[in-house]
Amino acid sequence: MKKSIVLSTLLGCLVSVWIVADALAFRIVTREMMETQVVTVTDLIPNVDNFIVLFDTSSSTNEMVPGKSITIIEATKNLLKERNAWLPDLGYQAGLYEYTNNETLAGTFKEIYGMQPYDRDRFAAAIDQLPDKGQGPTMLQAGLHGLRKVLANLSGKTAVVMFTDGSFSVVRGPKKPLQIAQEIANDNDVCFYLISSATDDVNQRLLEAVSTVNTCSRVVPLATFLDNPNYLGGALFSVKTTSYERLVPRTQVVGAVADDILFDFNSADLRAEYGEKKTALVDFLQQNPDAYVVVAGFTDSVGDEAYNLGLSKLRAENVKSALTNAGIDGERIVTLWYGEDNPVADNTTAEGRQRNRRVELAVGTP
Repeated sequence: MKKSIVLSTLLGCLVSVWIVADALAFRIVTREMMETQVVTVTDLIPNVDNFIVLFDTSSSTNEMVPGKSITIIEATKNLLKERNAWLPDLGYQAGLYEYTNNETLAGTFKEIYGMQPYDRDRFAAAIDQLPDKGQGPTMLQAGLHGLRKVLANLSGKTAVVMFTDGSFSVVRGPKKPLQIAQEIANDNDVCFYLISSATDDVNQRLLEAVSTVNTCSRVVPLATFLDNPNYLGGALFSVKTTSYERLVPRTQVVGAVADDILFDFNSADLRAEYGEKKTALVDFLQQNPDAYVVVAGFTDSVGDEAYNLGLSKLRAENVKSALTNAGIDGERIVTLWYGEDNPVADNTTAEGRQRNRRVELAVGTP
């Protein structure tokens, strides 16, 4: 799918851009540049065929989000509305379900928007049906049991966005959440995005364990997700910029653009040559405390797909570590990884493979 977007929209969505410059290029973007940029053509590339949102409606969601004057259930419902308002329709199958415990072994798993082609308006109406106040105890098994039945009728790759505090009811009969999640991962091409409101150490460890059922799954703290909702965008689609032109720059800084960081074959180690770029990026982030950066890892097509996904994750995490070791708060850095997807060059040549072994950086301010 192709769209024409001005650069101000691109940086607002944290999209990496291509510029003609040397390998260490790092350039500041001003608001005047944003207003005078020519139109840029981009490809929106779906990363999954389906997405499923599992919404926790237990009484624990009536607690306040740490550091914010809003309850968990209100914050997550508002966030779903905001994300749905701009989510591009790339032919997804979508579903929205709520879950809690009704004192039965299976718990409650309620269909709000049954799996069907994604439609923004109908999905928005379904979100409005979600309760504004939670009730009843949490039963993580209820969400996972219901999810397994939904996945049984799907084909292709699925992103599961699950809002949860990680708690579950210990009852005889149903399997434990980690075992159910592992079986789901074994039987389906699925990635879990666990949006965690867990405060108990046991529940936090459980969610971390669930996120290890495969390479693409992860846990995102709710407060972090509310501040950096790009995690959800990266789960469903990526954006490839195919052109970029600049007019006369002005002075008000709103972001920065940087060329890709390239890696040696089968390596996630940062080359010494990128020290200058790291210093420039760290200086920018320190001078602009509201700015944040998205770090996206990629590989060439050589090797096993699952291994490459893990390698791209390690590359992104190593770049993040380099920034945090230089004093940048990790909460300001969003890491994404795509393995060998979305190559920017021909993988049949050595030069092309080198360009594909990369980490893309996108920097913006609110």
